[in-house]
Amino acid sequence: MEPQDDVSLVHRVFLLAYRPERQRLAGGQHMGLALNAAALQGLLDAGFLADEGGRVRVAASRGAVPDGALEADVFARVVASDRSRSWRHWVKKSAAFAVGTVRTELARSRVLRVEKTRVLLVFPYHSVALRQPRMRTAALAGVRDALRATQPASRVPRCQAATTVLVHIAEMNTVMSGRERRAARGRVDELAAGLGPVPEALRKAVRDAKATSSGGGG
Repeated sequence: MEPQDDVSLVHRVFLLAYRPERQRLAGGQHMGLALNAAALQGLLDAGFLADEGGRVRVAASRGAVPDGALEADVFARVVASDRSRSWRHWVKKSAAFAVGTVRTELARSRVLRVEKTRVLLVFPYHSVALRQPRMRTAALAGVRDALRATQPASRVPRCQAATTVLVHIAEMNTVMSGRERRAARGRVDELAAGLGPVPEALRKAVRDAKATSSGGGG
């Protein structure tokens, strides 16, 4: 059985962005994009969404509601859209709110304890304590296992492979250093090959974000 097989892809990605020694989220500037991508991948794998020529199509029956707060939000946005759009569009859509959505959900389920405070009495700051640290440990172990070339990429459990690919593309330094990411690139490409359109959509969204932050995009 896959370890932690009852933990969603979204929650795995979120937990891996947590830095225990600092009691804070430190997954980098692309965390919202990574969470949206995780939600889309989960919806695709569960049959709520399908790919149609590089665009997202609703595949679930009318009235279907996915588990997970972020998954439900993303699915509702796709359903309400007036036209079909690319996977990259939905990775980027409302990404700024994704972290807060998942943080609130995990706090309500008592996975996290969140305290809102202010730095220098001005800037809002969330102190996050992980009540169930073994969940993060298991998610991290899954990534390490997926990166080892001891079994074909096609035999790595799908959620484990997707977690590894998404945190790599999002450059989450709580999981891999820059050197580790470079060394893992070939293996990650192998893992991504069986996941469909979401990893490439995240890659493009991250590229867009970098271009915007450097003044190279609008």
